[in-house]
Order: sequence, then structure tokens, then C-alpha cells
Amino acid sequence: MKLFGKLCRLALLLAPILIALAIYAALDAKPALQTRAELTPEQIGRARQLFHQNDPRRLRSGTVARLSLEQADLDLALNYWANQFAGASAALRLEQNRARIDATWPLPANPFGGYLNLRLQLRQKIGLPLIDSVRLGSLPIPGPLAELALKAALDWLPLPVDLKLVAGFVQHVQFLPQRATVYYRWQADLPHKLRRALLADAEAKILEPYQRRLAELSVKLPDRANLAVSTQALFQLAQQRSRAGDPIAENRAAILVLTLYANGIPLSKAIPQAGLWPRPYRRTLLLNGRDDLTKHYLVSAMLAAYSGTPLADAVGLYKEIQDSRGGSGFSFPDLAADRAGTRMGETAIAGREQATRLQQRLAQAAEADMMPATADLVESMNEAEFVQRFGGVEGAAYRQTLQTIERRIAELALFRD
Repeated sequence: MKLFGKLCRLALLLAPILIALAIYAALDAKPALQTRAELTPEQIGRARQLFHQNDPRRLRSGTVARLSLEQADLDLALNYWANQFAGASAALRLEQNRARIDATWPLPANPFGGYLNLRLQLRQKIGLPLIDSVRLGSLPIPGPLAELALKAALDWLPLPVDLKLVAGFVQHVQFLPQRATVYYRWQADLPHKLRRALLADAEAKILEPYQRRLAELSVKLPDRANLAVSTQALFQLAQQRSRAGDPIAENRAAILVLTLYANGIPLSKAIPQAGLWPRPYRRTLLLNGRDDLTKHYLVSAMLAAYSGTPLADAVGLYKEIQDSRGGSGFSFPDLAADRAGTRMGETAIAGREQATRLQQRLAQAAEADMMPATADLVESMNEAEFVQRFGGVEGAAYRQTLQTIERRIAELALFRD
């Protein structure tokens, strides 16, 4: 018994030292990766093309299908997700039966190291892949131990999606050189289940007051109304609710409700329970006298508030390039609305102070406070004319016009310091 007691005391004494050594081994002074995901219009276009080619909604429920993805596309998606949602950089490498993920997280100042560098090795098996090994800095972690730690973390974390739902959807993941193939069983009710999982009851409760306020307001609005009237009403509500809540969450809710409404999309498409809430009368919301600018503005604001500015910028520019190839033509007014909306959505979630200040301004903002003048900007150019007059997106004339747009946005009362 005395020996056991001594061993216990020794273990207690050594535990802090061992933990400190493990942390020291896991952290590094330099980042292993320094890449940042910059989405281009071409990459957005490729993502849309991949979706259209592999749209599972055309399948019968219960059908097993496969999706083949290039390493470059998966690497971009992984790195973008890491940049936007974890403040990290990531890279993916695919080989026969194996995959390797590298990631780097910058850390706050500490005595051990400024970066957490991760290397995760995955091994193909029937179903979802297994963790083969993990390395944190110079600290190796065996695969079975990493699997146990991951299972414990997933059981403990309040994840928004039921992993059994995902596991039942994905049948097998095959790793090949520079490519991965996912075999999945399509379920017709999967989108509905995911919407319910991703938009939990707590989030629905945040959105419901904005839907009700918009329904009340829509009764008084003319058929064609200025966006600023609706924006004032919803952000006055955001101000009130933020006194006892989170201004960032309230801003997101107001932007989402407005965006879906302006685009004629029922909120019940995102949240099934919204079908039981009051539904606003259909009105056309205008910016600078046009409803297309409203849609550009709000969609970009929503993308920035929920997904991040680089994605919103790329989607906006992609839309204009597509229009120049046969749609309505390249439009600098549309691009100005995209950029102004992106700036609004970005500011709405930049921090409690910025979110609160934006609420105060939007609660009384007129159109000229939130949207730059666009009457003098060129639009309706086909691709050949756009390249000839502005040199494409790399041309000096294009960059000069873009600088003019950005200057006008910076001068808006909504964004002044």
C-alpha cells in the first residue's frame, strides 16, 4: 500500500510536467502552411457546374450514386472552410487508398509556440475512412487513440447535424491519386432533415420575430417600396432585441429574413416551422429604383454575414461575368450593389460594437446612406464589349471603375467611422 501511495503521489507530481511537455511538442514556432483560399469567379462557376451535373434531386429515393471530385476542388473547399470558419489554413493530398490533410492554426501569444500544425492521415475502408495517424507538431498520436478521442469529442460537442444521418447517406469513400469518389444513397427527405438539423429551434426563435414584423409591415407597403423602409423596421427590432441578446445573431436574422423575402423565397423553405408563422404580403423592394439591385445587395449581405466576404465577392463577380456571356450583360451597377451588400453583411458580424453601431444606423438609414449612386455606371455589356472597353477583370479601366465604386461605398453614412 505504501508503494502504491508513493506511485500515486509521483504520478500527480509528474502529470503537470508531462502535460507541459506534450503541449510544447504539439506547438510550433513557425506555420507549416501559409495558404489562403481566394475564390475566383471561374472556381464558383466550376462549383455550380459540378452541382448541376451531379444534382441528386433527379434521383429516385434509395438510389446509390457516386460523385467523383478532383483533388484541386476538394483542396480549395477545405482550405476555404478552414480560412473562414476556423481561422486556419489547410491542404489536401489524395493517394491510392489514402488521404492526407495538413492544417495550421495561428494561436494567441503563449510560451509554447505560435502555431498548431496538424497532419492527419486517413485510410480507406468500407464506409467512412479511418484515422491512420495524427501528428500535432512533433507529437505523434496513434490512429486508434485518435479515433477514441474523436468519438469522445463528437459525443460531447453539441453538433448541429446528426452524424448517423450523414453516415447513412455516405456509403463509401474511395481515395485515388488526385481524386476521391463518394458513393452515397440518396434520400428524398434528406434536404428537409438537414434543414431541420442545421436550423435548430433556438435559431428559429430568433428568426420568428423578424418574420412577424415583416408581415405586419407588408400590409402597409405599396406594391413597389423602397428597401430602406423595410430595413429600418427590421433593424429597429434588432436594436430592441439586442439589449438582452446577441447583436450579431440578431443582425444575421434580420438579413436572412429580408433576403428571402426580397427574392420571393418563403422562409419555410429554410425553416419548415415558419410555415405556421404569418406570411408577408408580396411586395417588390427597390434600391435606386430597381429590384435587381435589391436582390444583389441582400444576397451579398447574407453571404457575407453567413459565409464570409471572399465568397460573397466572388459570387457577385461571377454573376456579372455570366451575364456578359449571354444573360443581361455585365453590369457595374449590379457589381456596386454586390460590393455594398457585402460590406453591410461583413460589418453586421464584425463584433458586438460594430454590429450594434450598424443596427443604430440602419434603423434610420435612407437609401442614399446604404447604397451608392449607380446611374452613371456602365451596364448591359456582352463579354466582347466588356473586354474591349474595360480589358476584362484584369484591365486598368475595370480596376479604375472598381476603385470608384469602392470609394463611393466607403463614403456612405452606413460605413463612416
